[in-house]
Amino acid sequence: MLVTDIEISQYQYCLRSSRHKASVSMTLKNQLVTLFCRLDLPQDETPDSRAKAFVAEAKRQLLRMPEYRSGRKQLQFSDALTGNAVQQMTRKMAQGMAQRMA
Repeated sequence: MLVTDIEISQYQYCLRSSRHKASVSMTLKNQLVTLFCRLDLPQDETPDSRAKAFVAEAKRQLLRMPEYRSGRKQLQFSDALTGNAVQQMTRKMAQGMAQRMA
């Protein structure tokens, strides 16, 4: 399946558990998959690093789903989400996350 868009929303940092939490939505050809992600990163981790870590965690979760784990489906990212486009996307997500924290 081809991932055409990624969005991070509902970002929170929990002081009690020292965890970053967010929902990561991946848009595929015929579906929208929302994954609930938690990260054990330092509180002062840069927004760019958090965004990349959230995307990596969402990808890890998606690849554990039976259709991907069995090899029936392959996970791919559109050209718009590779290379410099990914860096721009994570910066955009990081800016949004930073604004929510302010």
